[in-house]
Amino acid sequence: MNMKNKYHGFLLATTGGFAAVSGAQAADFPVKAHAIAPAASWEGWYVGLHAGIVSNQSKFDPGYGSYGNSQNATGFIGGGQIGYNWQRGMYVFGLEADVSGLTGTTKQGASDPTKGNALEARISWLSTFRARAGWLIDPSTLLYVTGGLAVGGVKDDFNINGLNSSSGSATYVANTFKSAHKTKAGWTLGGGLETIVNTKWTLGLEALYVDLGNSTATTASGKTTTFKNSAIIGRLKLNYKF
Repeated sequence: MNMKNKYHGFLLATTGGFAAVSGAQAADFPVKAHAIAPAASWEGWYVGLHAGIVSNQSKFDPGYGSYGNSQNATGFIGGGQIGYNWQRGMYVFGLEADVSGLTGTTKQGASDPTKGNALEARISWLSTFRARAGWLIDPSTLLYVTGGLAVGGVKDDFNINGLNSSSGSATYVANTFKSAHKTKAGWTLGGGLETIVNTKWTLGLEALYVDLGNSTATTASGKTTTFKNSAIIGRLKLNYKF
């Protein structure tokens, strides 16, 4: 064998050796699988808590015609909710029920400032039963509208001489004062933005308008006033998904 053939044989043997060693080493290293995170799911039950601000809106008609005295008062709202979602691709549909306690009383002063207010109104508690329908901006962020039934405890007080009035006989005071504390049903409409922060928790912002209709209070002396109770709500919601 001449020198040229020996040189070619050496190159082939060397190349084959490196290839064999490289293949053996590659076989010794495990192949790293890239984990693919599952898509966020909105389907199923959830429970949670909410807290926020409420603007109580009232209109008083003290028997002089249309609602001439509009008042509002800012208060706090807090409570809990439970619901269920169905997901169809990029669309989410659901049902939700909640119950809340509210603060804030709307007031109309009496003609005599020393007698306090002639009219006071508030919604002391509120429960809503709503449908939700939304679109996923991305798999973890839901933009939705919501609406349905609202039920609340309404407290409306009326005294033409002022709620702090104590002068005169018991009959006189009774004839000028009327309190209408009752449970009222109405409607609510709003919307919100909610995001999945991990596989079990969601965080959202929601705004609602609530209308509980009218209440009428008539004193024994025949003086009548009509109250219209409504509220604008903005709240933060934290939910746990099952």
